[in-house]
Amino acid sequence: MEYNKKSLPRLDHTRYEHPFDRKALDALERTPGLTVAGKYVTKQTIERVYTVQYTGSNLRVTAQSYPMMHDYLQYACHILGVQRVPELYVQWGYGINAFTVGAENPIVVLDSGLLDLCDEDEKLFVIGHELGHIKSNHMLYHMMAQLINYVIDIVPGGSIVAAPLRYALLYWDRMSEFTADRAGMLCCQNRDAAVRAFVKMSGLPISQYGQMNVQSFLQQAKDFESLDYENLNKFFKLVSILDSTHPWTVMRAAELIKWIDSGAYNKLLFE
Repeated sequence: MEYNKKSLPRLDHTRYEHPFDRKALDALERTPGLTVAGKYVTKQTIERVYTVQYTGSNLRVTAQSYPMMHDYLQYACHILGVQRVPELYVQWGYGINAFTVGAENPIVVLDSGLLDLCDEDEKLFVIGHELGHIKSNHMLYHMMAQLINYVIDIVPGGSIVAAPLRYALLYWDRMSEFTADRAGMLCCQNRDAAVRAFVKMSGLPISQYGQMNVQSFLQQAKDFESLDYENLNKFFKLVSILDSTHPWTVMRAAELIKWIDSGAYNKLLFE
């Protein structure tokens, strides 16, 4: 790996937060008792389950077990000014996929396919994205968004009582992805690598990686954005993603490019 990225030791997550993320999170934080209850429940239940699951089933990345990926994680934390380096695990899966679990002690998990299919800067984008969730203190509500479905299933009438909170959590969960993508960009510091990662996530076959057309994908992102000018398309875009924890990949690319083109990225990187 070439250690040629600019480090941002004093990077404040509020400087790159997507406004939709901040607005949705403010609404959640104003819900009486939600944060206190969430901290107790996630710490006592789901976080313990995840810790046991990943330590018992998957490869923990250390300087001895997987030196290269250990270095990637350390370097990404250095770039973004993440002081507490999370544990990193690799699980079997042949997609471009990664996620973070746990609020008190976050664990980053990468699919093995991501490590085979992405180049250095693409990996930094994905790892930086996950570190962005940690740096922005997203993890408590992320865990709650996952836990709310279990609550609905076991509590009589839970689907009716908890529905507003569930959709509020899922909406914020999607908006937080835009912020994390910005952290990924600040980590990899390579616009084309970020877009290539999105193209691969979107389903480009491995056999076509050598013919990847980044500009065509960017045009698709612009075309997608233009659908918002028609109210009916805007409505269908909202309804079709209502139950999802992530925005559509093309939507994420469009939002990230918009942020870069606004000059906000360069201002953070070079001020």
